[in-house]
Amino acid sequence: MSQRRADREDQLFETATRLFKEKGYHDTSMQDLADALGMQKGSLYYYIDSKQELLRLLLERATTFLAAGIDDIYAAELPPTEKLRWALHKHAVAMMEHLDLVSVYLQEYRNLPPKRLKEALAVRKHYEQVLMRILEDGIACGEFRPVNVKMAAFGLLGMLNWTHQWFSPAGAFSAQQVAEMLVDLALNGLGAREDGSD
Repeated sequence: MSQRRADREDQLFETATRLFKEKGYHDTSMQDLADALGMQKGSLYYYIDSKQELLRLLLERATTFLAAGIDDIYAAELPPTEKLRWALHKHAVAMMEHLDLVSVYLQEYRNLPPKRLKEALAVRKHYEQVLMRILEDGIACGEFRPVNVKMAAFGLLGMLNWTHQWFSPAGAFSAQQVAEMLVDLALNGLGAREDGSD
C-alpha cells in the first residue's frame, strides 16, 4: 500500500469516526463522508466497499485497542492484583485516548451484520472471561475478598467504559492520571478485609 493511500484511509477512518459519533451510523450518508473529506462520493469506493464495511473496520480498530494483550497479561508471572491493575489501567487509557472511536464502538456495534457481530461479541466475551479468571485467582489466593466474579468484572468494565461520556483531554487530569485513580478505587474495593468479613 502506498503512503498516500494509507494517509487517505486514515483520514477516512478519522472522519467517519467523528461523523458516526456526532450523527450516528444510520444518519451519516456516504455523501456526508465525501463532503467532509472534500472528495467525490464515487471515490470513496476506491477505499471501502460500503458504509457497513467502514463500520466493521472502525469497530475492529476499537476492539484491537481495548482487548489486545489481555492474554499476555494473564500469562505474566505476576500476582492477581498486579495483573488486574495492569489490565484495568490499559483498558482505561485506551478508552480515554480513543474517545470518539470507543463511543462509536459502544453505540453502534449492534449495527454490524450478524456474522461480524458474532465475531465482535466473541472477542468481548473472551476479554471478560480472562478478567474473571484473574478475579478468581485473586480470590483463591486471598488477595481479593469473595465476590461474584461476573458481577465484579462487569462492574469494573462499566466504570471504565463510562469514561467516554465525561473524560476530556483538556481537563485537570490526564488519561494516565484518571486511569490510576479509577484503578486504585477499583482495587481498594476488591481488597481482602483484615477482619476476614465479606
